Amino acid sequence: MTEAHSLVAARQLFVRYGDASGLLLDPVNPSAGQAGPVIYICDVESSRSLLLETAQDALHKLSERAELDEPAYEKIRAAFLILLGDLLSSTQLIHPDTRRGVIFGAAFCVSETRGFNITRHHGKEVQHVLLRYPDAVTDKHRLTPMPVFKSHPIMATELEATVNHMLLSEQLNFPERFPAHPPTQFRQVRRNVLSGKI
Repeated sequence: MTEAHSLVAARQLFVRYGDASGLLLDPVNPSAGQAGPVIYICDVESSRSLLLETAQDALHKLSERAELDEPAYEKIRAAFLILLGDLLSSTQLIHPDTRRGVIFGAAFCVSETRGFNITRHHGKEVQHVLLRYPDAVTDKHRLTPMPVFKSHPIMATELEATVNHMLLSEQLNFPERFPAHPPTQFRQVRRNVLSGKI
């Protein structure tokens, strides 16, 4: 399958789930009581963070409605990584199906984890980080999700420290993915809210 075909297939995978904006807190009329956890997507290569400010219970409802099995979840993770790469590398207007897929993909990648199920009753006390970094073995990207007990917004220095702690853990557990020295680090240079224009 060519890169163009895999991108099209990744976009089409998420069309069935409807309008992705339903997952997000309304940026025009936000209500503190209607806010769910924020997903921080942190990309090591671009040093960018994307924020998804989710609506209350939206992640849990999406997960229940989809009823994913393991093969479906793995397809969603793979498609999400393709679309996230497309979004981060785009220099023009973001394709709406790429945007939809990134929102849905991130939501699924968080809501289908053990960490989400353990922490989902903690409300605003917990946010979620999705770490994307290159894997030297496969020449592709890895995705690591983790709940974080911090209030939103997480300041840049706190987010960098959290992500670098995650990276250090990955490097200790999977040293073959990180052949370069010194250790890989994340330093945020840009942060965007993934609603409306990016």
